[in-house]
Order: sequence, then structure tokens, then C-alpha cells
Amino acid sequence: MYKNILTFINSTYKAINDYGFDNVDPQLVKYFRTEYGKDWRSALNEHLYEKDRSNDKKAA
Repeated sequence: MYKNILTFINSTYKAINDYGFDNVDPQLVKYFRTEYGKDWRSALNEHLYEKDRSNDKKAA
């Protein structure tokens, strides 16, 4: 039972605090950290969103 509780808490924590950058090129993350400082996550999210949006336009 304790294991189930810990698994639930861990998965909830990851869902809230995980920014989903596991599949992003580490060099790209490094670049955004260097260029944008504290705001690198929001800048990277915006970049990935724009990239995904342009890919959707090409597919349509």
C-alpha cells in the first residue's frame, strides 16, 4: 500500500513539475539556458510551439 501511495505522489509531482524536455535535444536546452537565463523554459516552450505549428501548416 505504501508503495502505491509513493508511486501516486511521484507521478503527480512529475506531471506538475516535469516540463517535458526529456525528448528535446540537450544541446538545444543548453543553448536556451545560456541565452535566456531564468526564462529559458518559457522561451523553449514558445520555440517548440512555433516549430510544431509550422510543421502542422506544412502538413496541411
